[in-house]
Formats: sequence, structure tokens, C-alpha cells
Amino acid sequence: MQASTDIRTSRANRYFWRSRTSRLATGVLTYAVMAVVLIWTLFPFYCAFVLSIKYSGDFWTSKYIPFLQFRPTLTHWIQEWQELGSPAGLGRGIANSLIVASASTGLSLLLGLLTAYGLRIRRGGRFPTWLLLCFFLLPRFVPPLTIVIPFTMMMRWLGLVDSRIAVICAHTTLALPLVLLFVYSSMTEIPDAYMDSARIDGCEELTLLFRIVVPMLVPVLLVAGVLAFAGSWSEFFFALLNTQQRAWTAPLAIASLLTKDGIQFEYVGSHLLLVILPPTLLVLISFRSLARALTFGTVKG
Repeated sequence: MQASTDIRTSRANRYFWRSRTSRLATGVLTYAVMAVVLIWTLFPFYCAFVLSIKYSGDFWTSKYIPFLQFRPTLTHWIQEWQELGSPAGLGRGIANSLIVASASTGLSLLLGLLTAYGLRIRRGGRFPTWLLLCFFLLPRFVPPLTIVIPFTMMMRWLGLVDSRIAVICAHTTLALPLVLLFVYSSMTEIPDAYMDSARIDGCEELTLLFRIVVPMLVPVLLVAGVLAFAGSWSEFFFALLNTQQRAWTAPLAIASLLTKDGIQFEYVGSHLLLVILPPTLLVLISFRSLARALTFGTVKG
């Protein structure tokens, strides 16, 4: 009897240590992968920061640790601040990008919300809802390079070249399908009973949309707006072909550092960090809403 008990105890101890070793190995592997991904993601930003505090003579050296491998300086940041408001500075590009990204995001959310609600309450019709949804998503099915030339020609015919309106229209066209897909997929999770009860009480469709549906979709709308804003902020080709100087955006301001005399490395690091800052802050602010949006639909009618 004692031998049988000892055998069971020995087996339990071996199972415990194997399980503990397996959990430890899994945890170490998980943290190692996370560390590699984190370094892979942050290394370009760190390189930009290091480049912004280097002296000009250290640009071509493989020195990445301040104070140990090289002596840092704030000269380039001082020059960046002094040139921020000049025609060749980054100020105009950031201002135009803020205006264009905010306007295109607002239009995308409004049009996407109205279109998604129309598809949600649609009854019958000649075309099925999925076919209409595919039609609305068509701008995302084709590469943007295939439509940038026709769009630019249309803006020239309308006399909107080198204007913020042209860039806003382009970025709204690119962001609207993503917003529509995001909002519609979340709107279909709202139980019909909520909407039918509001209609029985005499609620009109627009009132129902903005007073009942929209408050339930706030996390989804916030995340869709952040994605639309980030996409507009970093878009390059449409802005390049539809602007010349007045509607110059932040990505074009960075590209302008490549001149006939070479790359202006003294502004590369500071330009990159300043341009990266706004969308990064938006993502950090909306992080909790992103988690809520991804779990939307857990409430069932």
C-alpha cells in the first residue's frame, strides 16, 4: 500500500515539474518574441531620434548610443524650430495634414455612418445587400495607383489642383470603404428589437440613428476615425500629384529633403519624429476604445 502511494506521489511530482517547466518555457518564448517585435518596431524611431541629435560629422558613422559613442547636440532641433514657419519648413506641411486628415476623417465617418445605416435598414430591392457593399468597397479592391491618374485629371478639369479640397476628396475616397466596412459590420450586431421599439414609439430614422445607434457605436466610430486619420496622414501619391506648394502635406515635406544637392540629413530625424507624433498619440489615446470595438457585439437581443 505504501509503495502504491509512493508511486502516485512520484508521478504527481514529475507531472508538476513537467507542467511548470512547460509553462516557464512558454513564458520565456513569448517574452522573447515580444522583445524582438518591440525592437523591430522601435528601432527606426530610435534611429531617427539619434540622427536628430548627432553632429553633421557623425551622420555617416555607426554610433547609436549618446554620450558613450558620440556627443549629442540640440542644434538641429533649434534649426527645426526656427524654420518651422518658413515656406521650406515643416509647419505648413503639418498644418495642411491636420486640416486634410481631420476633414477627410469627418466626411468618411459621416458618409460611412449614413451608408451603413441605409444598408442596415434596407428591405428588398433589385440588388442584394452584399452586392451593394462590394460596390462601395471597390476603391479598396484595386491598387490606388490605378486610380490616381484619372482622379488627378478630374481635379484638373474642376480647377482644384494644389488645393486642400482635392486632397480631402482623395483621402475620403480611400478611407470611406474601410470606415463603411467597420461601421456596417458592427451595426449588424445591434438587435432589431432596439430599433423596432424606437420606431413604435414614433422615433424617426435620423433621430434613431443619432440618438440610439450612434451612442452604441462610439468605440467603433472612434477606432474607424483613428484609422482613417492615420491613413490620410501618411498618404503620399495622391497628395504628390494633386499639390504643388499651397496644399503641401507632411509626407511631401519629408520627401522634399531630397534635393539636387543631396539629402538634408540635419532635418531628416527631427522631421520624422514630428510627423510620427500625432498619429502615435491618437493610437495611444484610443487604445482602450480599440479593445472595446474588437469585442463589440457581445450584447445579444
